Amino acid sequence: GILGALGPKATHGVNADEVTLAEIVKQKAYATACYGKWHLGHLPPFLPTKHGFDSYFGIPYSNDMDSRGIKGAFADPKSEYWNVPLMRNEDIIERPAKQETLTRRYTEEAVGFIKSQKDQPFFLYLAHTFPHVPLFRSEEFSGRSLRGLFGDVIEEIDWSTGRILDTLRE
Repeated sequence: GILGALGPKATHGVNADEVTLAEIVKQKAYATACYGKWHLGHLPPFLPTKHGFDSYFGIPYSNDMDSRGIKGAFADPKSEYWNVPLMRNEDIIERPAKQETLTRRYTEEAVGFIKSQKDQPFFLYLAHTFPHVPLFRSEEFSGRSLRGLFGDVIEEIDWSTGRILDTLRE
């Protein structure tokens, strides 16, 4: 059998016969979006847009995959140490992904989607990249927490959740 998480060398992914939640709600005319880490296959037949999602913005596998083999990369991580692609729908729009910006960009995408769908039912699947290692946070959250980098990452995810909930309330 095949073991481990699906990464950049995987030639397989989610089975076409699997029914996703997105495919179910599409039958009821929901708009659907997937933002964040997908991890069910990076090749075109396995991407979210082939499995019920109208749109996708994110990375197709964990942010620690596609390593460029830099010694000490986890001790002092930089986005360019990994060749992780950022995708919009089925296109790579940035490689390597600027990991410091992912939480904020996922949040902006989610808020924009919610606002654009306010008059109809929608399903938004958001899977933040972090707190998976290597850890990254935006400059705005750098040094904000007494718990160091991990705390900064959690505070940014908390900010994201609050912004999304505020948008839903609006």
